[in-house]
Amino acid sequence: MLQVEGIRKKLLTQRRDLFRQVAQTEEELRWFQRDIESEVEERGQEETMVQLLDRLDGRAKTEIEAIDRALFKLGTERYGRCERCGKAIPQSRLEAVPTAALCLACEQAEESQATLRK
Repeated sequence: MLQVEGIRKKLLTQRRDLFRQVAQTEEELRWFQRDIESEVEERGQEETMVQLLDRLDGRAKTEIEAIDRALFKLGTERYGRCERCGKAIPQSRLEAVPTAALCLACEQAEESQATLRK
């Protein structure tokens, strides 16, 4: 039997921490904007900010979407079932990776296919 409440708390904590991390990064970016000394530094800092925001937006968005999907599925019988093969995902995997949508075998197969496509 899945420990749904413990997993829900873990997901909500991860989500809150991620939003906190995003807010902290945004504050650091505002600090960069206030403390610009020269035009050359300004250009370098702007490029750094754009790169950081691009990485942050993609990573944060992906993580938040995975957490939200898992939280939604917690209220259904779909949580804890592999989206690819339909088998139960072991409790130990869900405790380690509560956003896991695939069993370990399907996850590894997907990663292998992605590597081959590169």
